[in-house]
Formats: sequence, structure tokens, C-alpha cells
Amino acid sequence: MSESELPCDEKLKFDSKKEASAVALAADWQKGSNLRPYKCKHCNLWHLTSK
Repeated sequence: MSESELPCDEKLKFDSKKEASAVALAADWQKGSNLRPYKCKHCNLWHLTSK
């Protein structure tokens, strides 16, 4: 990993918790996924986790 790369570069990124929550809800409805949003300490954007 180079200096400019973040550990979360490969993850989906959302500008707001509301946007991430909407995607998590859709994934739950469509696939039964149990995802929740969290704010990333590396990029300060929102990602989804199943943990």
C-alpha cells in the first residue's frame, strides 16, 4: 500500500449516514443482508459493515 492509499480505498463510500443507511436497507430487503453504516476514521466518509 502506498502512502496515498487509504485502507478503505476498495470499499463503497457514502457522503452521509442517511445515504449509507438507505443502501443498507435496500441490501437487507433484497438479499437479507444485515449491514449498518459507520463513519470511517481514515477518509471521514461512511461505509457499510456486517459486524
